[in-house]
Amino acid sequence: MRNLKALTLLAALATTVAAQAALAPIAPFASPKIEKFDALAPGAYAGFPGMAGFCGFGRIPAANAMVVGGGAILPPLSAPHAMFGRGTNVVIRLQADRRAFGGYFRVPNAGIAVTHAKFVFKNVGGAVVGVAIAPINNAMWLWRGWVSNIPFRSIEIHGIGGALPGYVGMDDVRVNP
Repeated sequence: MRNLKALTLLAALATTVAAQAALAPIAPFASPKIEKFDALAPGAYAGFPGMAGFCGFGRIPAANAMVVGGGAILPPLSAPHAMFGRGTNVVIRLQADRRAFGGYFRVPNAGIAVTHAKFVFKNVGGAVVGVAIAPINNAMWLWRGWVSNIPFRSIEIHGIGGALPGYVGMDDVRVNP
């Protein structure tokens, strides 16, 4: 009986490990599923639809705000707007499975010492299928994109290194068609 429990536990762990996606970096790609934040009015948001209704942007935790705008704090890559989570990380929830994600990322000029962004890819059930961590800075927009061998339904974007969550600026965010 003891061996059966151990085998059951090992099988469950093996399934969990097998479900981890192989994420490979990819170059910028064209897609009709893109969000430039330019159609939104400048301001603070708790959430909003994006990519022409294909996804929704939300906060993790559900506190503070996602800030849309331009100017000295976050000069946009594609004018007039970009977006960042002010004291909150960002989640992008998709309406259908996708295998490629990318966009341009940087740190807003807000005095927060974010050094990296963590991208957490989850399936429709909320299980993590892959994680990627990439350096970002406040000097320039950097492309960050990945292709996954396992479909994902959401992407969480976390700021790493700052005293508060978030502070990852983004523009021209996209998923494969």
